[in-house]
Amino acid sequence: MTIYDIFFAIFALAYLPYLVIKGKAHRHFAQRFGKLPTAFSEIGASRPVWIHAVSVGEVMAVKNFVKKFSAGFPEKKIVFSTTTRTGSAVAAKVFGGEIRKFYFPVDFSFVVKRVVSIINPSAVLIMETEIWPNLILELSKNGIPVVLINGRISNRSFGGYRKIKIFFEGILKKISLFCMQTETDAGNIKALGAPENRVKVTGNMKFDIETEIRPTRSDNLSDLVGRKVSGSGNRLFVAGSTHGGEEEMILQAYAKLAREFRNLRLLIAPRHIDRSAAIKKIAAGMGFEGIFMSDFKKSPENDISGKKVLILDTLGDLKGIFGRAEVVFMGGSLVKRGGHNIVEPAMFGKPIVFGPYMFNFRDMARLFLEKKAALEVADKEGLTEELEVLLRDRKKAETLGQNAKKLLDEQRGATEKNVDEITRFIGKRLQHES
Repeated sequence: MTIYDIFFAIFALAYLPYLVIKGKAHRHFAQRFGKLPTAFSEIGASRPVWIHAVSVGEVMAVKNFVKKFSAGFPEKKIVFSTTTRTGSAVAAKVFGGEIRKFYFPVDFSFVVKRVVSIINPSAVLIMETEIWPNLILELSKNGIPVVLINGRISNRSFGGYRKIKIFFEGILKKISLFCMQTETDAGNIKALGAPENRVKVTGNMKFDIETEIRPTRSDNLSDLVGRKVSGSGNRLFVAGSTHGGEEEMILQAYAKLAREFRNLRLLIAPRHIDRSAAIKKIAAGMGFEGIFMSDFKKSPENDISGKKVLILDTLGDLKGIFGRAEVVFMGGSLVKRGGHNIVEPAMFGKPIVFGPYMFNFRDMARLFLEKKAALEVADKEGLTEELEVLLRDRKKAETLGQNAKKLLDEQRGATEKNVDEITRFIGKRLQHES
């Protein structure tokens, strides 16, 4: 066992109680320790391509990539890993039974050795910046190329990685190709030790999330919201992907706004739906009645008065609901969680507001602000003030939304660039092994 394994084991033992308490140690958790279903051994004989995406945002961003990549290599099988349960659930919806899915292994040397042996990949494509030393070393030992796609290095991550550059540099040299989102990300990864000739700037695939709205179950729910809320002469304020500490601020802003805008209604969509019950309690403590969307769908005849707040407690429905909003706040940004992807509300041309903590989407947020396609607020007072302006000045809100939609059109194309770079780099190898 390496020193890294020892440190990782200490961390894992300390982290395990948290996983149990939070219910994250699910029934498929053994997969994270290399206990994969027998079907993976059969797939291993075909030398599949292994694609990894941590959670929901990464899964949605890589969806079109998988489609385009598969079109170029139709004989090549793909296996897909996620880290979170929500990511796995969304992957199941996105890919169905076409692609076999599993949970990403913990980075113990003996675990990743087992998983690599079972899957026997011809290449591993990792979304964003999931750099796991033991996995990368094991893949390198077996001559398996590793490609980072949609790569990014936040300012905070860069500072942390720089402290261990001596160790980190050796790992980066084992990665075969870096497809980074921006010139800043490319510069950061090179400063940490990535070989310059392996670093490409290909853009952000999160701008390429599909824009068409398909008639799925999710849209049935958004249609219901449209009929019962916006279709009834009401105006909908959607707070998407919220985290603990934000709902109180959102509800306080809504309470003030609702006094002036009597037809304003609020829908809160927590980033983690297992927090829905807690949000209902928070709402009750502030004088509101929280209504779960799953219950609302069963009894749509219920009146949605100003003292009732909708809480989205289902997966995969937020995208369609953004299309029904008049204004959108994107969560994880009034608290230090790094924000979330603002492409989905932007593609509907909705005016978007976010807080000061968008460091996980640093360049995207900066670009939206530069193009006057979103608004940044410092705190709950700022949130209330900006929402009030947008609700009162419909022309300003419309312009903000139009700018957002136009910006998306200008930024699309990263997915094809990533496919092209990977095809140039390992295309012949993949075709030979198919």
